[in-house]
Amino acid sequence: MKPAFALDVPVWKFIVFTLLIAGFTACSTKITFPVSRVVPAAHPEAKVTKAKDGTYEVALNVSHLALPERLSPPKKHYLVWIDTPEQGVKKLGEIANNSGIFSNRGKASFETSTSFRPNLILVTAENSLEVAYPGTHVVFKSRPFELR
Repeated sequence: MKPAFALDVPVWKFIVFTLLIAGFTACSTKITFPVSRVVPAAHPEAKVTKAKDGTYEVALNVSHLALPERLSPPKKHYLVWIDTPEQGVKKLGEIANNSGIFSNRGKASFETSTSFRPNLILVTAENSLEVAYPGTHVVFKSRPFELR
């Protein structure tokens, strides 16, 4: 007679499944940010994952983010940058604020892939998308991190 709590799955299959799940989640690094002095209500969350092809997937989500026009001084764009050990600072692109027709939803998201290994993420407020280096208006700057 089988106990009521017995599993029909062999133990080795359970162990393999658990290791596979752990392997998938261990490849990404959660990035932390101190509270921003520019937009203190904003809450950034980032994750960097090394892909099988050697590139790095960067995902950044920010809640409670003010429109750049509401900053002091007002700006037009939020740009995402990474600092890399080998190549210095690299621009990844613009983080889009998801504003609606009648109101700012206060959420922004950004996802990209890069061949450069990041060790820091920063977001600046800029008047142009064409800038080659980050300006002095740093909105967020992550704590330095090492990828797993």
